[in-house]
Amino acid sequence: MELIKAIMKDKLFYVVLAAILVVSSAMNFNESHNADLLQEYYQPVEASDTLETESVEEKQEIVMTLRDSLVDYALTLQGRPYKYAGKGPNVFDCSGFTCYVYKNFNFQLPASSSLQSKFGVETVTEEVKKGDLLIFKSPRPGVNSVGHVGMVVSNENGKINFIHSSTRRGVVIDSLSHKHYKARYLGARRVLTD
Repeated sequence: MELIKAIMKDKLFYVVLAAILVVSSAMNFNESHNADLLQEYYQPVEASDTLETESVEEKQEIVMTLRDSLVDYALTLQGRPYKYAGKGPNVFDCSGFTCYVYKNFNFQLPASSSLQSKFGVETVTEEVKKGDLLIFKSPRPGVNSVGHVGMVVSNENGKINFIHSSTRRGVVIDSLSHKHYKARYLGARRVLTD
């Protein structure tokens, strides 16, 4: 019995080897006789081809929809009071407000206005869009560093309005052309890339 098992083990090796050769030969035969079909089936597809299901206009519309949604959500928070280090949902400081709005759309912003002033991509003021961040100097006299942040709600023919958490008025909309904000304005940052 042991002898038969030993022969079967050796033969099993040869049987497996033969099966591998048969399968390999069949694959080669199939490849040579059906090359055009196989090439079409196994041709690597570039990632851009598989993802390119929407036109440029549709992609811009999706991004614009996200921008609109950000602003619409921010507007629902108007009137909430200011509180230093407030991160929401009932009270906000300026950076806590922008963090909270973006977080609701799965975007993580840095916690402070100073860090937000370095986040994203610098953007020309005339080209700001809904959802872009506006960076301001501190309102304290003699302080020349970043101290405030807001979010663009509209840019109509260069008239830019933004929503932010003001120390005295809470979450409100203001115009960038207002002398108080125009004098302190440092620049804009784009978080959402188009």
